[in-house]
Amino acid sequence: MRRTAAVLGALVIASALAGCAMREPVDLPAPDVFEAQLLDEINALRIGVGAPRLQDDSCMAGHARDRAAALPGADAAPREDLPADCGDFDYAGENVSRSELTAGQVVSTWAEDDLQYPNLVDEGFTHAGVGCVGVSFEDSNRAAEQGEALAGMACSVVFQGPGQSETLG
Repeated sequence: MRRTAAVLGALVIASALAGCAMREPVDLPAPDVFEAQLLDEINALRIGVGAPRLQDDSCMAGHARDRAAALPGADAAPREDLPADCGDFDYAGENVSRSELTAGQVVSTWAEDDLQYPNLVDEGFTHAGVGCVGVSFEDSNRAAEQGEALAGMACSVVFQGPGQSETLG
């Protein structure tokens, strides 16, 4: 039986993208670079509290990208079940963000949130897939096309592992 951890918190600073037409585009890296930065920041946090690094999983990253693509314009995080076809895992969780923050700031925000923090450091999670899409500056209700100015980044981090462990920190 699949168990799901504290899966879906509120979108991190979802209101940060409201009214973007009055602001300047943000300077964030390409989505694939942002994804790598997010995983690096999460693993640095995990190491800091004595938890092992998460292994990057390309199958889970594909699902995370699909989930992130639904975030621009969304009022809430996706509610459907997390993917179960990326390995023999019994335990899953997800953190999502849609903001103009850097990867380090997103992870810091999650680390300060009682619902998001446990996923970051749970030793029951051994693998993660990170997916991000740029949010269009011209229309923050849709994903940006390549080379288009950004209002921010929408990301999903899908965590999976063999089972719940005691949360550190």
